[in-house]
Amino acid sequence: MDASALALLALGTLGGAVVQAATGFGFAIIAAPLFLVAMNSHAALQVLVVIHLVQTVMMLRGVWALVPMGAFKALVAGALVGSPLGLLAFMRLDVNGLKLAVGVLILVFTSLLIAREAGWFARRPPEQSAGAASAEGEASSPLAYLTGAASGAMTALLVMPGPPLMLHLSHTPLPHANARALAVSFFGLCYLFVTGLNTFWAGMGEGVWSLSLGLAPVVYVGTLLGLRLSRFLTQGAFRAAVLLLLVLSGAGAILSAL
Repeated sequence: MDASALALLALGTLGGAVVQAATGFGFAIIAAPLFLVAMNSHAALQVLVVIHLVQTVMMLRGVWALVPMGAFKALVAGALVGSPLGLLAFMRLDVNGLKLAVGVLILVFTSLLIAREAGWFARRPPEQSAGAASAEGEASSPLAYLTGAASGAMTALLVMPGPPLMLHLSHTPLPHANARALAVSFFGLCYLFVTGLNTFWAGMGEGVWSLSLGLAPVVYVGTLLGLRLSRFLTQGAFRAAVLLLLVLSGAGAILSAL
């Protein structure tokens, strides 16, 4: 790879790690289009899965005790079914198909976020539910199994487990600390499982591991920056910046595919 491609990978990794650490989602949504342009191969998303694991390890400490286990187990059970199905689709799509899928998904997800910001979705505040235990019971309902399956499939296909879970939690909200702990832990399991599937089923070469190792320090720096940035930016300003980045990323991925 030439220097410009490596620089693009580093930029995508840094931006994705910052956004993920500050908001709890968004790594692949920011990074995937840049990775696909820089590498122009399926290996781009395999690298992205591996470096997600690096950040998950950094963020997992201190949140495990807050994970609502009913919801977590239901989501993981669904992901075990959905991940292999997503990997089958990943292996069949060509690179341009992946770019187009990434771009369309990002723009659809961004539209849903904008609609929620505008108040078009009726969202029941967590405090109106009968406590965390009740919210966990709702989050571990049969719908959680379907959400887990969708997240698992999207992790294997596009490294984007976040949209199904975020939409599910918009309908059955948990207290913020529990929701963040659930997302970090569940996404980490998805990344770990999909990394194993890629290694033993889809084939993941030595180059993927070497590049992932080289980008790990960038993930570390981006995660620290994101955690610090979240303390200074107002929520409104940061959400607006993220939405703008999402629109640009999605449009860029689609243009690259076309």
